[in-house]
Amino acid sequence: MNILNQKIVFISGSRSGIGRSTAILMAKKGARLLLHCRKKGDTLDLIEEIKQYGGQAKEISGDLSKLSNITKLAKSITEVWGGVDIMINNAATISPMSMLGNLDIIELEKSMNVNLTAQLALVSELWTILSNSKARIINILSGASKNPRKGWSIYCTSKAAFHMLTKQINLEGKEEGIKCFGFSPGLVRTNMQIEIRKSKINEISFLPENNLIDPIEPAKCILSIASGEFDNFDGDFMDIRDKIFNKIISHNLFN
Repeated sequence: MNILNQKIVFISGSRSGIGRSTAILMAKKGARLLLHCRKKGDTLDLIEEIKQYGGQAKEISGDLSKLSNITKLAKSITEVWGGVDIMINNAATISPMSMLGNLDIIELEKSMNVNLTAQLALVSELWTILSNSKARIINILSGASKNPRKGWSIYCTSKAAFHMLTKQINLEGKEEGIKCFGFSPGLVRTNMQIEIRKSKINEISFLPENNLIDPIEPAKCILSIASGEFDNFDGDFMDIRDKIFNKIISHNLFN
């Protein structure tokens, strides 16, 4: 069943990991994908894969670490199919991982832009478009939104602020029919986890690799949120380990 039939879905950070798995799953369910990546051409292989499933996808490139790119990025998004029904703010960076006394200020700014400021600015630029479609916005959070980790001051701080942005979007969006959700995917087998393990900076670096889950599992949950199944959880911090997602994962739905 095409539960997202012809819905226009924007996914930031769609080149790999959770973003990529979500894009493929949503394409199979009838969505039209706007695939964000940092460099032009980064998602061409993903687009070809989506086409094999009979799906539609377009690439939207732009470096989120530079706020000067946001207005152009928003314009590129709206020029494809004229709107956005579902916005998934997935792009994030764990770098730089460093103790507070050794932070690189330039890298700090870039990281905060990617994890928070650029995505806030993009929501603002697209606000009218999102209002017109009564969009659902899904912000990908993390356990780091609530729990400090040694050497992750930038990541934890930006994700905590992203959690508050979720609540703020939901508050101001109610009058427009916009719903915003925060979703924490847990420990996922992604490129970010490779960086974390190489850093050996805190306890997360040493967790057994078999503790990591495949990106398709959070993708299933994101699809369910996007479909409206969890609309009564708008504004909340939702975690893949919550009981509400047990059936989705354990019953292999959406495979």
